[in-house]
Amino acid sequence: MPYLARKITRVKWETGNEFAPNEIPADAVTSDLRTKSNTLSFWQLETPTNYIEISKIALALVTEADRIDRLDLTWIDKNGFRSQGISVNPSDGRTPVKSLQSTHVDVAKLDLNRLSKIASWIADGLSQNQYRRFTKKEIIQIIIEAIRQDLVSLDDLAPKVKDEIDKEFGM
Repeated sequence: MPYLARKITRVKWETGNEFAPNEIPADAVTSDLRTKSNTLSFWQLETPTNYIEISKIALALVTEADRIDRLDLTWIDKNGFRSQGISVNPSDGRTPVKSLQSTHVDVAKLDLNRLSKIASWIADGLSQNQYRRFTKKEIIQIIIEAIRQDLVSLDDLAPKVKDEIDKEFGM
């Protein structure tokens, strides 16, 4: 799959007047690119402009969340990782949607230089509109549809998510 997607907080990447266009705010990096064991979690996809495909990545992420909120996803061309010697390793994603677990990868062996490269790719991608914002309402609809298609069970969701789905749609 040629792209890797990741959840971000888009507003933290917006530089405004405080930074030059080529500068990346430290808050964006320290918040959205927080590593664990020198790895970052990404989700693979073929066509990020395809709503159905990108909504599956959103589904994988929101079904593991503690609450329903809007979601910003961005994506990076996977070939850039390989050309820079950055390891991309398949690993089961943390999501109750079993059919999506295998679309997860860990970007591994990160050091400051490689992490900086990823931050630059994200910033460049955002400037080229390589992101998709899902509203809270869209997220609820995505979850409802996944439940209807038996991709995930309401019982697999966090209590606050389950309560909100129950409240909104009486499931």
